[in-house]
Amino acid sequence: MVAETVPASFMIWIELNAKLAPFDNVDVRRAMNYAFPQAEVLKTVYQDLASPLTGCMPNIYPGYTEVFPYSYDLDKAKALLEGAGHGGGFETTLSYNAGDPVQEPIAILYQSSLREIGVDLKLQKVPAGSFYNFVSERKQPMIFYVDSPWCPDPGYSMQLYFHSESFVNYSNYVNAQVDDLLDKTASTADEEARLKMMGEAQGIVMDEAPWTFIAYPNYTMARKADLKGWTYYTSNNIRFQDFHRDT
Repeated sequence: MVAETVPASFMIWIELNAKLAPFDNVDVRRAMNYAFPQAEVLKTVYQDLASPLTGCMPNIYPGYTEVFPYSYDLDKAKALLEGAGHGGGFETTLSYNAGDPVQEPIAILYQSSLREIGVDLKLQKVPAGSFYNFVSERKQPMIFYVDSPWCPDPGYSMQLYFHSESFVNYSNYVNAQVDDLLDKTASTADEEARLKMMGEAQGIVMDEAPWTFIAYPNYTMARKADLKGWTYYTSNNIRFQDFHRDT
């Protein structure tokens, strides 16, 4: 047996509900990223089979721009909370999918880290069968989400999660400038202009932190050593017609 593991279009993050206090405050959302132990999660939960989510679209796609302003810095997180009027901390809830084996350990590590800055994070385990309903209702203050935009285009990727009218904008993120950039990108075939506008949009989104950024999980598959032809697709689907054995 051999194992294939390659960078993929998968992303995992935590939605920070921008319509609910205290996450309607951008500095609180920034603080939540400075308090996230990303390196520890990658090592202990993913066993190095993932890379840090340093952007708001897949880093293997054309047009990806790394504008990641966050590092693990509890002092910075505390200062941001104090400036936002939450120097004494606050209580909130993180919902996670009981059917996803990585979400609970990530949540526990995050809970421990947030305790250091006065944030009391309650964990809510949601049955797998109803988890997507919890996500799409947009009523949770914090909830995990895993997704991948299948089309390797920056405009498509960004439109899904950050346009104010997109169904899968589950963080309730609204920024008129980002909407305008996305609309203009969708209306032109000028590649240079599209990439420039999407680079600008990525910078705005990363600064305003509608997510807690976690990881780009690899696509990993075990196969028999003599089974050839496996090909990675951005849809993250196996196509069995690709496989063959040498005769």
